[in-house]
Amino acid sequence: MDWDLCKTFVAVAEKGSLAAAARQLRSSHPTVGRKVAALERQLGTRLFARSDHGLSLTAQGRKFREHVDAMAAAALRAESAVSATGREARGVVKISIGATLAAHWLMPRMGRFLREHDHLQIEIITHPYPASVRRREADVVLRPVDAGEENLVGRRIGRLGTGFYCSRDYAVRRKLPERRDEWRGHSVIGFADRASNADLARWSDNITRHGTVVMRCSSQGDMLAAVRAGLGIATLSCFVADAHPDLVRVAPQKLISVADLWLLAHPDLVDMPAVRAVVGFVAECAREDRALLRG
Repeated sequence: MDWDLCKTFVAVAEKGSLAAAARQLRSSHPTVGRKVAALERQLGTRLFARSDHGLSLTAQGRKFREHVDAMAAAALRAESAVSATGREARGVVKISIGATLAAHWLMPRMGRFLREHDHLQIEIITHPYPASVRRREADVVLRPVDAGEENLVGRRIGRLGTGFYCSRDYAVRRKLPERRDEWRGHSVIGFADRASNADLARWSDNITRHGTVVMRCSSQGDMLAAVRAGLGIATLSCFVADAHPDLVRVAPQKLISVADLWLLAHPDLVDMPAVRAVVGFVAECAREDRALLRG
């Protein structure tokens, strides 16, 4: 059986629509539809039924889903059993990590690891985030939530701190706010993508409500660029902003630890030398940078 068709089936089952599954798979709506149709022809049965809420599994679809999940688990166990017999870390390891953590924290530290493990190839997966280990989108996941429903194993390796920052040029032009009633007259750079930053956006809006929102950005990279250009004050991850000497923290006491940082892997993968090497390296980096990440 074509495993690619099975992966498409699982994505549609989880997302409830062809379009959402296509976005997750980085494919197109027609391609996903064709693969589902091909799988249904191959099995000789309908796997999905349309409803007011999108696509839902039929009775046969639910039964097939159980077998597909079992197939995925068996594949993981087989890979782990074979790989664990070797002593050397080799092969490809996929790490699911947020784009900001990848670019500003992990990437600058990868050189030493790759030199020490020249038989390893690393894939950094920032989209979709967080990727699913069960669907083999990733082998190791670094994310701000624990194991959840994926039956992953791992541990909390740190906390991420966030604060308000502006450029030194901006700070020269006006007195920076220290209390909530002192934000009046200040320019604020807010969140455009509030869905993925709901708690942080609410915290920021509450503190800066007397200021004037002059811009909203959907990525931390754009918010950082706007702050460095002197356009206003924004909420930034401390480990990102503190690396730029042209920025200053506004109201230093206004700091929030927005999330725990969890390092997770599938229990059938953790004994693979390659996965074990990556998990150990990332955990070591987090230990060394605990204060940096916390802010």
